[in-house]
Amino acid sequence: MHRILRKAFAVLPVAASLHAPPALAELIDDIVIEPLEAGTRVRLRLTGAVRYIRDYASADGKTVNVYLQILAPENLPSGPPPDEVKQSPRSSPTPRFTVRISLDPRCDAAPNPVCMVIQFERAVRSRSRLGEDRRSLLLDLESEGKSDTPATGGKP
Repeated sequence: MHRILRKAFAVLPVAASLHAPPALAELIDDIVIEPLEAGTRVRLRLTGAVRYIRDYASADGKTVNVYLQILAPENLPSGPPPDEVKQSPRSSPTPRFTVRISLDPRCDAAPNPVCMVIQFERAVRSRSRLGEDRRSLLLDLESEGKSDTPATGGKP
């Protein structure tokens, strides 16, 4: 009898996982740091194609806000998605940063918005644009000492 109960309890987690709702997909697939001649490029690889709307940087150069639009909304999970938060790689030559993504429709007037807030540990001068594959957000960061002005956003 105990043997049958043990087998039943061993199979229970597998059976429950088959009936569980699918986990929400993350929008950022990978964060890659690439060296440039005059700085560094941060490539945020996304799981789907997007359209670039706009960006702006804070006056202190520590925060960059980027607004995108998802081009395949049928791949979005139904219901209110939670915010996604990713950290920069620990061995990165760039200042450490955190990326927070919201898919809340109230974050921008565009249909199917993606609102990103990229918070650096110290001021940076950056330019953001969409990658050629339409699945990457590129942030080009100037090397320290190249400019005396804080970060500014750029258009693709």
